[in-house]
Amino acid sequence: MKLEQMNRYQAFGTHLLISLVIFAVILVCITQYWYPGILFDTGNGWKAIGLIIGIDLILGPLLTLLVFNPKKSSLKFDLSVIAAVQIAALSYGTWTIYSTHPVALAFVNSHFITLYANSELGKEMANELDLKANNRFFYDFDSTPEAQSLEIKGFKPYSENQHKVLTADNPHFHRDKEVGKLYIQIDPFTSATRNIILNATTGEIIGYQNSSPLSEPEHKTANEG
Repeated sequence: MKLEQMNRYQAFGTHLLISLVIFAVILVCITQYWYPGILFDTGNGWKAIGLIIGIDLILGPLLTLLVFNPKKSSLKFDLSVIAAVQIAALSYGTWTIYSTHPVALAFVNSHFITLYANSELGKEMANELDLKANNRFFYDFDSTPEAQSLEIKGFKPYSENQHKVLTADNPHFHRDKEVGKLYIQIDPFTSATRNIILNATTGEIIGYQNSSPLSEPEHKTANEG
């Protein structure tokens, strides 16, 4: 169908359909590669998706709905400008999401921290990790005298060091003795509610909770997306 044969609602629907396809591709990248598993929660993956929805599914199609008029002589130019604006905004938004995505969670001294791709340590970590393997997202900082600073060589797979967490001098945890769980805060200086849930006996990571451990727990397992 030619542009001149469309009404504004048909043009809006066509633009929205194209935008949905683009959104689906970016959504897969966000949920499966940039914010996979528990990193979607700890790295605020919903904000990333909200940004793309605002740009891709609202901005472009809405502009088309507002300006489309098959009788306008400048219709093709107007649509070209809208497409250029949407592509530019979407490219910038996608790059921002990619460049600031969470790389890993690390247990450092007394709590978990989120390492982001745009941080110096995150860039080094990203080069060392298999980003597709969920069991590589949790790292324990080796605080022995040999590791003098937060460097890649100081981090080891969490599964090999999970017992150390249980004996750490940790002001950022709550122990639930009845169910045998240990709640350790994530980024405690920016959020007081996000916690990694550990098995209080083995130190194994068993879930994530975005609420106070003293309240009714609402959590997912560490391998859930």
